[in-house]
Amino acid sequence: MHARSEFVQYDKPFSFECDESDGRAGDSQAPSPLRYFLSSIAFCLQVWFAKGAALADVEIVDLEIDVHTYMDMRGEHRVGDAPSHPQWIIVDAHVTSPSSNESVLRMADEANARCPVTTLVARAIPIYEQISLNGELIRDTVPEQLVGRT
Repeated sequence: MHARSEFVQYDKPFSFECDESDGRAGDSQAPSPLRYFLSSIAFCLQVWFAKGAALADVEIVDLEIDVHTYMDMRGEHRVGDAPSHPQWIIVDAHVTSPSSNESVLRMADEANARCPVTTLVARAIPIYEQISLNGELIRDTVPEQLVGRT
C-alpha cells in the first residue's frame, strides 16, 4: 500500500509518499491518498484566499483552513449502494483580520470562484463552508444533518 511519486516541477525534483493505515492493509508510514486530496483543497484555497484578500482589500493576520469529509466505508467494500468516494466536504476557514465581515466574505467568495481544485471538486460532490473571523462564525453553509459528523 506504500507508494512514492517523483516528478519535476519548476525545474526542480520533488517527491512524496502515501500509505494506508494498518487497518486498511498499509503500514501508516505516510499520509493516505485521501489526505493528499483534502490537503490539495486546503492548499489551493489558502493561495486563493491570499489573492482574494488583495481583490477584496482584506488584511490577513492569520489564516487556517481545515478540510473535513465523510466516507461510508461500505462503498470501498462494495456493500449495498454506498459510493466509494467522499459524500461531502466541509471547508472550515479561520481568519484573523481587522477587516469587516463583508470584506472577508468577499475574499472567500473570490477564492471559491477561482480555486481550480475546489471548482473542479464541487462539480462532483457538495462542498460546504464555515468561515470564522476573529473567532466568530460569519458564514455556515453546513446542513443541519451533517453537524457533528466530521
